[in-house]
Amino acid sequence: MLTVKHIYKFLDRQMPFDSQEEWDNSGLLVGSPDKKVDKIAVMLDATPTNITKAINNNVDLIVCHHPIIFQPMRDLPADSAVYRLARNDIALIAVHTPWDKAKDGVNYALANALALERVEVFPTKECNGIVRFGYLPSPMPESAFCAKIKQSIGIPFVKYVSTKENVRKIAVCGGVGTDFIDEVAAKADAFVTSDVKYHQFLHAQDIGLTLIDAGHFTTEDISMNAISVKLAMEFAEAKVLRLKSVDPISYL
Repeated sequence: MLTVKHIYKFLDRQMPFDSQEEWDNSGLLVGSPDKKVDKIAVMLDATPTNITKAINNNVDLIVCHHPIIFQPMRDLPADSAVYRLARNDIALIAVHTPWDKAKDGVNYALANALALERVEVFPTKECNGIVRFGYLPSPMPESAFCAKIKQSIGIPFVKYVSTKENVRKIAVCGGVGTDFIDEVAAKADAFVTSDVKYHQFLHAQDIGLTLIDAGHFTTEDISMNAISVKLAMEFAEAKVLRLKSVDPISYL
């Protein structure tokens, strides 16, 4: 009988949960490790809409990127995500920073989407094994590279600060990678990440780094298909659903 525990152990081999950042809350967050699993749903976020889809599809386990519990909970309203999952006997595993760091995780998927070559883990301790870097096949004008990002990950626009005519060595960090700006600037021409603040753009310009904000949702969601494939290949006895999240940000 396939249980949550079997799936947790498999994911732990792929992306060790003890590698998570100290502030993170990845792992089994809702449900019993002994629960029988016939159907798994994979998603970026356990949003109310996706939880409803999971309930309607009789899902036993959700595997998502972002944890639904970060801070201690002081109450448990009936319409909250955790209550709805528990009430419907749906377990949830979050893979957040372990998946960011995995060799074929978030940042590998982003580098691959941008067709970077010779992709490696960024070689500084400060980057915590999260940031990846690689090379474009040949130098590319900044504006052309930004257009490539838009096309590759499906975002209507990017924000960037211009510092050089051409870029080739590219660092990537899906989600928020702005803590790593200084380390990246020493070794890369451009840095693709998200949630960049105004003063961080100014700082990047001062130190000569082409800094590109390509959106939190879009830089992470592209990696979740790989988890669906992993689970489907490993657990043929279970049905795996890929429930697409929707970018909560609208663009006009």
